[in-house]
Amino acid sequence: MKDIKYKIDSVKEEILSIEDKKYKNIFESLLSIINDMADSIKEMDYKQESLEESVRYIDEDIIGLQDELFEEVSIEDLIEMEEEYVEIKCKHCNKPLFVEKESLDNKKDIPCPFCNNEAI
Repeated sequence: MKDIKYKIDSVKEEILSIEDKKYKNIFESLLSIINDMADSIKEMDYKQESLEESVRYIDEDIIGLQDELFEEVSIEDLIEMEEEYVEIKCKHCNKPLFVEKESLDNKKDIPCPFCNNEAI
C-alpha cells in the first residue's frame, strides 16, 4: 500500500508541474479519484485482515467444539451412561427418548423434544 501511495504522490508532483489549465484540471480530477480508490483499498485491506482473524478464531472454536462432541468414549463410559439413562418412547409421537433414571424415579414431567407434549 505504501508503494501505491508513493506512486500516487509522484504522479501528483508531475500534475502540479503541468502549465495548461485544461489538462491540469482533468489530471487533478483523475488524481482525486485515484486517491479515493487508494483509501478504499486500504480500508478493504484492513477489513479483510479483521475478517481473516475472526474466521481463524471461529475455526479454532469449532475445532474445540468438534473435539468435545466427537471425543472417543470408552466402554466404561458407555456402561456408566447405560446405567444412568433409560430409553422410553413418547406416548404421543412414539419416538425414542433417553431419560435419566432419576427423573423417572422422581416422576418428573418429561417433555418430548419432538412433539413438545408430555412424553410419559
